[in-house]
Amino acid sequence: MRILIFGASGFIGAHLAQYAAIRGHEVAALCRSGVVAGFAGTCLKWTFEAPLTASVMDGANCAIHLAHDFNGSKGAQMTLRETLTNVERLRAAGVKRQIFFSSYSAGQHATSLYGRTKLAIENGLAGADDIVIVRPGLVLGDGGIYGRIRKWARRLPVIPLPDGGYGQVPIIDVERLCQETLAIAEASAPERENNLFEKQPRSLRQLVLDAAAEGGRSPWIISVPALVIVIGLRIVAVLRLPLPVNADNLEGFLANQAARHISILKD
Repeated sequence: MRILIFGASGFIGAHLAQYAAIRGHEVAALCRSGVVAGFAGTCLKWTFEAPLTASVMDGANCAIHLAHDFNGSKGAQMTLRETLTNVERLRAAGVKRQIFFSSYSAGQHATSLYGRTKLAIENGLAGADDIVIVRPGLVLGDGGIYGRIRKWARRLPVIPLPDGGYGQVPIIDVERLCQETLAIAEASAPERENNLFEKQPRSLRQLVLDAAAEGGRSPWIISVPALVIVIGLRIVAVLRLPLPVNADNLEGFLANQAARHISILKD
């Protein structure tokens, strides 16, 4: 197959590009920088503002949409508008299978900007038989949100967690996510909605403790009211201080406790 991956320089996209290429597929990785770490195949500079050319789309069997602009509400609106536009362009060019990476945060429970944007795109794609929705849990590996949490868990002696960190987190390993995504790309008639995360979630507290233990650390977990942490993260954002998560991430995590997504993964 010839597979186009939009947003390929991110944590999931880079792994997926490598995974698909190793298994014999022709991969075109599209991203703002035109560089994908660890991927030696075709990389193309691309942004939401850039129209897709016929040469890029020519011969493609599958497109995977991972790109997301995190520049606040403006970036969210661009992501919504341009993702739906690109889906139509690819369909018109004859691409038969498109996979949209949504989020566990997408649903009627969504309160975060990220979750609401993903849900809006899902709604915009409703009724399209050539579109497959993928909703992964927190992706475990050496990057993304979990990678940042793991780094801080191994660095700090004291870690504040919202309400003690007892909220549940759906998880999936990045290798398993790549395996399942490629299976969807190759399938003749995949399910239209695919919730990809382990049947048994873990608490945020346990994830942090396990990540710290891998680095030989045993931090002290202190419980802080979730609202206090949200306010603190908003202040930190104004000061532009680096932290593993932001207020939108935390609001999404809190809202996800009411999510009703059911995993399709088999043991």
